[in-house]
Amino acid sequence: MTINPHDAAIEQALAYDAAFVPRFAQRFGERLLLALDLPPRANVLDLVCRTGYPAVQVLDRVRDGRVIALDQDGRFLELARARAGTDLGRRIFFKQGSPTSLGFSDEIFTNVIGNLIDRVTTDRGAVLAESARVLRPGGQLALTLPLRGSFLEVIDLLREIALRHDLGRLAERVEQYVQTMPTVESLRVEFEAHGFERVSVDAWEFSLDYASSGDLLGDPLVQAAALSEWRACAEATEHADEVMAELRRCIDTYFEGRRFMLSVVGGCVVGQRGDERVE
Repeated sequence: MTINPHDAAIEQALAYDAAFVPRFAQRFGERLLLALDLPPRANVLDLVCRTGYPAVQVLDRVRDGRVIALDQDGRFLELARARAGTDLGRRIFFKQGSPTSLGFSDEIFTNVIGNLIDRVTTDRGAVLAESARVLRPGGQLALTLPLRGSFLEVIDLLREIALRHDLGRLAERVEQYVQTMPTVESLRVEFEAHGFERVSVDAWEFSLDYASSGDLLGDPLVQAAALSEWRACAEATEHADEVMAELRRCIDTYFEGRRFMLSVVGGCVVGQRGDERVE
């Protein structure tokens, strides 16, 4: 299968693949791949395959089994199908679908994975419930996502702007945003509440560095990973453009002559479905 790189419909997918996957998605996906426990004849469901990573890498480890990979965006699926090569339609299958409403029967998958599940849904409860439903008893669920503490440098600057200008709505929206990011303990509790056992959470830290606010906010990685949430915080006020402009000024003033380091706390949570599914 070939794709046309000049097709406007897939330009976003190509940009994602070039910037986001190697610098961000792979940092999470590598942990997920290490955590995978694949039985013989594994039947794996990828909840958010994007452009094919890590579904294609999982396929390399599945001998007599198969991988079914979902994404909600057809532009990403087109590139993923091209990446699958001769295995497409034989051992790996790509479908358009939502991780919160899976169109599969109960108890048919040995493994369910979701790399950076937060990029497509904030409804982890629905993801966990649906994953538990389609997993066989003893099957493994592995998800990755940024944990609380990620992007703290920008979050603290937004807090400072809110305090300086008495922007209560901005302050409130920033704290709501922080609360959407889970902790190690909250992920463990969520998994166990949906009937998963032997839950473990692997957490690690890394940084992204930038020369200026323009480099930061213009980076396709940041645009895919967090910019929409930062902008949503600013839009809680009537002065969104001014808030974003001041964010830029703060970065360029406070870090003049130095690199701006953006912290990320990664998390990979793994659990085994119990014999009894929680309804």
